[in-house]
Amino acid sequence: MVTQAQPIGAQPTKNQTQIAAMFTLREWVLVGAVILVILAITAVPYFFAYRTAPDDMQFMGVLYNVPDHFQYFSWMRESQTKFLVPNQLTPEYSTPLLFNFLWWTLGRIEVLTGLDYATLYQITRWLAGGFVMAATYFFCGIVFQNRAKRWTAFLVGTLGTGFGWLLVVEKYVRRSADINSPFAVYTSEPNTFFNILAFPHFSIAAGLIAVIFGLVLLGQRSKKLSYAWLAGVVSLLLSAQHSYDMFIIYPVIGLYALFIWIRDRKFPMYLFKLGLIVVLISMWPALQAFYITTADEVWKGVLSQFDNAGAWTPAPYLLPILMGFGWLLAIWALDIRTAWRDRDDTHLFIMAWFLTHFIVAYIPLNFQIHLLSGWQIVTGVLATIGLYTRVLPWLQKRFANRSRQQLIRVASIALILIVLPTNLYIFAWRLQDLRAASRDIDGRDPGNHYYLRTSQVAGMDYLETQVKSDDVVFASLTIGEFVPTLTGARSFLGHWAQTLDFFGKKDMVDAFFNSATDDTDREQILSHYSVDYVFFGEEERRLGDYDPADAPYLSEVYNQDGVVIYHVDLDEVAMAVMAE
Repeated sequence: MVTQAQPIGAQPTKNQTQIAAMFTLREWVLVGAVILVILAITAVPYFFAYRTAPDDMQFMGVLYNVPDHFQYFSWMRESQTKFLVPNQLTPEYSTPLLFNFLWWTLGRIEVLTGLDYATLYQITRWLAGGFVMAATYFFCGIVFQNRAKRWTAFLVGTLGTGFGWLLVVEKYVRRSADINSPFAVYTSEPNTFFNILAFPHFSIAAGLIAVIFGLVLLGQRSKKLSYAWLAGVVSLLLSAQHSYDMFIIYPVIGLYALFIWIRDRKFPMYLFKLGLIVVLISMWPALQAFYITTADEVWKGVLSQFDNAGAWTPAPYLLPILMGFGWLLAIWALDIRTAWRDRDDTHLFIMAWFLTHFIVAYIPLNFQIHLLSGWQIVTGVLATIGLYTRVLPWLQKRFANRSRQQLIRVASIALILIVLPTNLYIFAWRLQDLRAASRDIDGRDPGNHYYLRTSQVAGMDYLETQVKSDDVVFASLTIGEFVPTLTGARSFLGHWAQTLDFFGKKDMVDAFFNSATDDTDREQILSHYSVDYVFFGEEERRLGDYDPADAPYLSEVYNQDGVVIYHVDLDEVAMAVMAE
């Protein structure tokens, strides 16, 4: 497989190792224009959500996975005044130990600018989306000198996804409410467009992975340790945001070095030095993340509950559905028949990156699905190689009367169109979900509350003026997941992993608002978890017919538009419990 316009195995010239010589200004202007168009397209659902929100409802600023995003926004709020932050999504006290560079930075920016979380999220989404697309083109440019190949690899890596649309069709054929194997459709980590649309932190991570691996390739070509140090610094930034992504970086570099060693029958000293530099610089945030889960019982409990999401890497037989035609073409392009000695450095690196994901994505850790991040970038590169080395020769034989350039143009456009449909569905699905949620609050997805009643937001605005950071607010999960971000207090029930004993506390909330529950049980819950406020609104009334107004240990402090907030008098609770 030839990936450069040079003999296989030949070393690049000195000029080829200079980044500035690889790209032209006009090229970057065109890339920038495409980036702006894609960013504008991904802004449409947000514009729609804000513009069409009914007068009595407020769009909460997030298109997908509301619980996790408001976990991050809680970290951002806590980072306004702290370097290490606690877990505010559970009533138990947790030692402030967590540091995440992205959300800490945004928290500090929030203080300096006065911008709210939703505005900062949109700015971050745009910057992160632009970054991952530029980083993808940067890596494609290091691999390919031919600009047509760069653009094909870039667009496949940016816009491509799998055959998930087939599962959508199958869902409607079955007339079912649910898609079979949803993680084969909605897994965002290996889907750049989906990340740009809804997951800026994953966009940043994939972009950093592309930059790191681009520097590794440049370093191997030039043997300059300056690239190793740059790769180490960028790896540190990645580790400080997503420490688990080191499970991608370290194995890829290690496997690449092994491949070079096998080919050259000589120890790859430069890659050994590079790997050592990268590990020594970037390992500290990862070690700190590991320390958190051993030093504090709350954080240890949080890690143990990641299984609650059921978010595992789709089974191997579902990978073609998740990754799609480009991925299958990438596998075809690997070319196992080429002699090892005839594989150049770039070829071996692409092989190492692509193959590593098959291993790390199935390691027995509950965050394994995150280790799919970046796979789409190298898939786009390999799919492009497959297009030129596999598909094009076949087309030339079948359409001998067509020029090579015509066939390349048609084949490239066809490849991009083939990998696009599932993302078109995801985009349209976001608009449909938002439309349904704004018009039928009773029928919305219970795990994604894209809108809240303005009365509910007003109630939390009141709480923000009253609570301290260690106060606990008792409410339904719908309200609880927003409490730390909007008020600064702790939630009794706020997140499927961050809330200790999540299912137990969910049962407690259900029981509390059920009139059949004995008052003694309610008092014990409030006392045991040192609850300070009870939030009683539309969502809580859905859980049962209990009216807290007559409880002697609850004092009404806010009552407006159907939202009532009670202050818990713990002395009264203690006396009531003792009287029992």
